[in-house]
Amino acid sequence: MCKAIFLALVMVAGLAASPALAGEFDSVQARLAADGVPRPELKAVFGNPQVRFTPEPMGRKLLEMYTAKFGSDVVRSLQQRFASLGYFFGPVSGRPDYLFRSGVKAFQRDHDLPVDGRYSLDILTLAGREQRRASPETSRELKTLADNGPPDVYEAIVTPERLAEARDFFEANRQLLEEVRARYGVPPEASVGLLSMETRMGKFLGDNLAVNNLASMAACTTAAQVMEVLAGEDVTSERRAWLDARAAEKSAWAYGELKALFAYAGRNRLDLTTMPGSIYGAIGISQFMPSSLPSFGVSGGNDGRVDIFRLRDAALSMGNFLHSHGFTGNLEDETVLREALFRYNHSQTYVNTIMTVAHALKGGVSRP
Repeated sequence: MCKAIFLALVMVAGLAASPALAGEFDSVQARLAADGVPRPELKAVFGNPQVRFTPEPMGRKLLEMYTAKFGSDVVRSLQQRFASLGYFFGPVSGRPDYLFRSGVKAFQRDHDLPVDGRYSLDILTLAGREQRRASPETSRELKTLADNGPPDVYEAIVTPERLAEARDFFEANRQLLEEVRARYGVPPEASVGLLSMETRMGKFLGDNLAVNNLASMAACTTAAQVMEVLAGEDVTSERRAWLDARAAEKSAWAYGELKALFAYAGRNRLDLTTMPGSIYGAIGISQFMPSSLPSFGVSGGNDGRVDIFRLRDAALSMGNFLHSHGFTGNLEDETVLREALFRYNHSQTYVNTIMTVAHALKGGVSRP
């Protein structure tokens, strides 16, 4: 947006003197004001010291898309170095697949680093200096992973500890889970599997505010503000133009979700400055994108509010979504349920993991 247009929007919105317009969110606030978001709401949200720009959401998304299309020079170099050290047994593709991430985690453990499986230039530098090979046990485990192929479930979700956590939740909330089944046909075991997968039944709702993540993505209309995440990559002028185009697309998407977030909070009298979300703005115990809440959000209280951070609202909204996407069957005939779960998140591994938890809760096998 050119400066003249931006100033005109600010004047029209009556926000020219507002201190909330100082910073990276200026143009985002002006657009929201022009789209009808009330000035008091904008001042209350963007004037809060907890609301601040973060490059991580757009940076991570662009890096993910760039690597999927072009491959990563950093990953490629790490794959080559890890192969020589016994930490990697896959193809040198430049793509951070599960074998590579497993090697990164093993290397991090062996060097007393936070174990998150995320690569960086610092890890590449450390690996380049390292002369010690992985232990025979570590290399053998990583080689076995390569020989067996990709896992069909997210292993961290189906550990004995996590399954016990899901079982405790299942027993403590049988009445609510049966209500979800009665209203929407979703088996209690599948409901718990999905809630366990998404937020550990509300125990992990996100590291940052949803408004921070969505407003930050909306503010990044080009890749300029997040290019640091591509340090070490050979970003040609053609690739930079591609990145700028993808940033513009994701910025427009994030702005739409941000506007929906303001509308959702306004309708339901919720405070955006206390609302955590995923890195890409999904909110609540069942992780809905704000734009989907008008269609699928269900109020579970007597106040008429849809508060996706309340367990009852979250569970009923989840059931409504699955029912609206075709599920009317049962766990014994799970084809339609799997299709509905895939609409929740387009990943077969995600669906397999939920169904693994569901079968475990029914006392069956713990694999899909």
